[in-house]
Amino acid sequence: MADVNLIDKILSSYSHFTKLEKKVADFVLENPQEVLDLTISDLAERCGVGDTTVFRFCRSLKLGGYQDFKLSLALSTHSREMLDINANVDVADSRDIREISQKILSVYTAALNHAYNYLNFEAVSRTVDQIISANQIYLYGFGGSAITSLEMQNKFLRLIPNISFTSDAHMQLTSATLLRPGDLAIIFCNSGMTKDCIQIAKSVRESGGTTVFITSFLKTPAAPYADILLQCGAREGPMQGGSISAIASQMYMVDILYAELFRRMNGDAEINKQKTSQAIAEKML
Repeated sequence: MADVNLIDKILSSYSHFTKLEKKVADFVLENPQEVLDLTISDLAERCGVGDTTVFRFCRSLKLGGYQDFKLSLALSTHSREMLDINANVDVADSRDIREISQKILSVYTAALNHAYNYLNFEAVSRTVDQIISANQIYLYGFGGSAITSLEMQNKFLRLIPNISFTSDAHMQLTSATLLRPGDLAIIFCNSGMTKDCIQIAKSVRESGGTTVFITSFLKTPAAPYADILLQCGAREGPMQGGSISAIASQMYMVDILYAELFRRMNGDAEINKQKTSQAIAEKML
């Protein structure tokens, strides 16, 4: 993907665009947020040009195509909004461990409050509906989100047996293409702009599976391929992957989904939890 600051690149390249490409550039500069929700044909129609003109405009910016353009635009338009001032703790001027501990506590508190304030309870309920009815559940995530996916697998295996996760990127991309109707993919992607996560969502859609995309930003290029968009996570920048805020928010969401599933399963949840606890009891001293 090309430069993160695509807006500046469009401005600096403006004089080199053709007359028709300038029409596309003008629309993008005036309506960057709106463009994130448009297909290439939609944008062409809004600009009064053909699809090929939009494609040439993308290539003029040294981008591979329209999808790369939207990813770069999303990074640019969200660059300020995404910066989480609490994502990194400034410990350089901290006097002692107590002060550092207080600063980190404030980060966790702010992250959880942010996650709660943006919860869509209806989307959470629909997600649990899908978990209950799914034939197989596959978890996806990279970097810090892989940690969340592994934790969700470990926690949910105490209640249900049909949930799995692999940390290997190639295996994740491969398995997404083989999902069937009735299977569920849950994708953790805080920024909403990780190429592999978007490709997984697209592959699951093409294979007939159902996708829950858990992200901090609802205006993600993965939106057209997601059945449920579940907003959760810190507004970290693209270079802040795995921040305390992001992981804390995702873990909070996992616990909410787990608790709601436990409630819906009634007595079966308690029985299954006892069975799984007994199965590992022999491993304890």
